[in-house]
Amino acid sequence: MDYGLLSRRRSELMGVAILWVMFFHALDLDLGHPLLNLIRAAGFGGVDIFILLSSMGLVMSLSRREQDYSAFMTRRAERILPAYFLVMVPYTIFLVFYQGIGWSVLLWNSLLLYYWVSPTGAFNWYVAGAMTFYSVTPLCYRRLRDSRRRTLLTAGAIVVSLALCQLLIHEGYWFYMDVFYRVPVFFLGLLMGFYVKEEKKLTPLSLLFWAGSLVVGVVYMWVSLNLEWGNWPIFFPQCHMFLFTTVPMCLVIALCFEKLPLGLVAKFFRLLGKNSLEIYLLNVSVFSQIELLRKLVSFGPSNRLYFLLMFAVNIVLGCLLHQLVEWGKGQWKNRRRAVSSSQPS
Repeated sequence: MDYGLLSRRRSELMGVAILWVMFFHALDLDLGHPLLNLIRAAGFGGVDIFILLSSMGLVMSLSRREQDYSAFMTRRAERILPAYFLVMVPYTIFLVFYQGIGWSVLLWNSLLLYYWVSPTGAFNWYVAGAMTFYSVTPLCYRRLRDSRRRTLLTAGAIVVSLALCQLLIHEGYWFYMDVFYRVPVFFLGLLMGFYVKEEKKLTPLSLLFWAGSLVVGVVYMWVSLNLEWGNWPIFFPQCHMFLFTTVPMCLVIALCFEKLPLGLVAKFFRLLGKNSLEIYLLNVSVFSQIELLRKLVSFGPSNRLYFLLMFAVNIVLGCLLHQLVEWGKGQWKNRRRAVSSSQPS
């Protein structure tokens, strides 16, 4: 067994991640058991899975073809920005009229500066954060590629990024932490990408390491939730739990998809994974308007039925949006080819 397991089951893992995030955003959903509600409340860890698998995939992409910086960023922008603008623009216009916010937020959202400026009505942080990670990936990739001590270099980068998080928290920059909390997992994902590329084996020692990492993550979660650390010089934000747990969780889940006869279940999560970006964008915009939606669709006190319906609609619309985006990209590429072929050589 090797780390290629993460690459082979990447779509299924992304599917698990997006469903977990959707449960996390269903804030008043009661699943009927304390443990299930705790798992739901930890659903922000689905984003750490996104970051890990995305940075892993970026290493695979860069290792397959030499790309200059502008070509790399163009390909990344073509991947996520069409869906982003198709959701962001009408949603922001809705907020302008429904909540009475200023039109300037549309400019900030369009320039992807909204996260750093934080105007009223700013869109969800993920796209701006993803583009920030993309912008530093080629440099990080080359540095890791050329290093003989790749694992040690990654560990050093993680330690520095954890220290940066502590500094930003102490200085009160809480709003920016959605991105900076994920920097350690970003570096970890780059390392996983090299492990996959090199077909590195999951030896008994490495399995023991990841099992220990999972235990450390669980202990960290307990410390973060239960200790009164307000006066401590070091903070224990819950997000850092996923630095320890994301890789072992992904390995276990991927192994289940690899070895168990899951059939339709695997196909369902693969479908979610391939459409995860569009599902996510709709989930954090349209389906975040819970109070408004409940005026249109009401099931009384049974919010489980409400969220079941909303999840289904969210997934269907996300899949349709993905098809629309891919169709539009295909049309654009065909038009560019036609224009290019019609020009004299």
